[in-house]
Amino acid sequence: MKKTIVIILGGITFATLFYNHFLGLNTAVYALFLIIALAVMNTRSLLKPTIIASAAGMIASSIAIIMHGSGMAVMCYFLSVFLFIGMVASSQASIYTSWFNGLYNLFFGMFHDFIFNIQKIKEEPTSTYAVSQIIKITVIPILLIILFSYLYSLANPVFAEWLAFIDLSFIDGLWFFTAILGGFIMGNIAQPNAIDPLTENDIKTDNFLKSKELENPEIEKAKNELQLGTFSISALNIILVIVLITELMFILNIKDFAASELSDAVHSGVYASIVSIILAVVIIAIFFRGSINFIRENGTLKTLTFIWIGLNSLLIASIFTKTYLYIDQYGLSMKRIGVVVYLTLCLIGLFTTFLKVQHQLNFVYLWRRNLAVSFVIISIFSLFNWSAIVTDYNLNKDFVDHKQLERLLPQNALILKKHGLYDDAQQLNNSLGYSSARYWEEHFTNRQWQDFNYIAYQIKKENNQDAQSNP
Repeated sequence: MKKTIVIILGGITFATLFYNHFLGLNTAVYALFLIIALAVMNTRSLLKPTIIASAAGMIASSIAIIMHGSGMAVMCYFLSVFLFIGMVASSQASIYTSWFNGLYNLFFGMFHDFIFNIQKIKEEPTSTYAVSQIIKITVIPILLIILFSYLYSLANPVFAEWLAFIDLSFIDGLWFFTAILGGFIMGNIAQPNAIDPLTENDIKTDNFLKSKELENPEIEKAKNELQLGTFSISALNIILVIVLITELMFILNIKDFAASELSDAVHSGVYASIVSIILAVVIIAIFFRGSINFIRENGTLKTLTFIWIGLNSLLIASIFTKTYLYIDQYGLSMKRIGVVVYLTLCLIGLFTTFLKVQHQLNFVYLWRRNLAVSFVIISIFSLFNWSAIVTDYNLNKDFVDHKQLERLLPQNALILKKHGLYDDAQQLNNSLGYSSARYWEEHFTNRQWQDFNYIAYQIKKENNQDAQSNP
């Protein structure tokens, strides 16, 4: 009976919050509802640290949607919801397995026992009965009433006239469909289940390489790989030292380069450098994937690898410097913010690679740790309104690009109003036509409490104040 109530409440809540509404306050309310509903249904498991952390991320990203509603915040919200459901299913699973579990339960949760052919002992037979019975006594009679009323109206004109007097215009079929969809979702995730083979293998897989006694053929093979790795990493260290010298020369003489050259160095050069750093991590992971970790002669290769990691860190520092100098001369943009995010993730990747070599960790560790840290970093970045930050920085530094200002609507609308450029950006946007425009004020600000958004609220408030002061 408890699950039935949760499913019904889930359907009503989902439809009330999301039917015919934008994303806004409803995301936070639904996140809280999910936490409470799953706490009621899974009392013992919800106090695990990983579940609490995923719930906190879900709430944080919903607040970001309320405050600015950027695409990155919306993406992180949905990923956090999937992660939370997956963590409730199995709190020990890795982040990627939890995402799979979350998505799986969202669509197939109620069919888990059937899919995996699980025979369960029914401890609470009345619970299953209550769920099926409430479906039977609501859906089936309604369908029968509709069917026979239609048939009787065809057979009897008087009955047809009586039906015509009944005004059912207040009933919104799409709202009921949304409620049924919400109930279906809640039925799937109320007591989420892990995908057994995937989750079990994930939990059993350790982060450490398994040490073993090497036989003579294995030792010879490892020594050959060691020799190849030593020469390869040595050569790559020499090349990277030369590259860093040229990087330093470029940075010291950056004012002598034309804007187009500097732009190429920051954009194409940065992306090429990021690819080289990712390849560096992959190459190190390949060389240290197995037997080389357990032979005594690997000290030189380890030292060369640590030097290469350090040099790649210096390369990242040089790219940071070029990006900063470019921003200082030509202003901020969302792509340049993206470069900073990528570089941060690359730096973290190099650090986890260092830990992998130092502590004889496996590739699974790199995959788990880097994916988890990357999601945390991106989630933190999504909390900030970068469109507003970019706009404010550029306008304060006199880097005015009207097309850029228009492209960043509506997240930068309040900053544009502060600088008196909102009407110009809106006019440029409206010139694209309603079907092509990214932002339409009347559409954006027409909200109810469910889709409350701070920026939309402030725009509407200021417009009302202007209308009152200039009647």
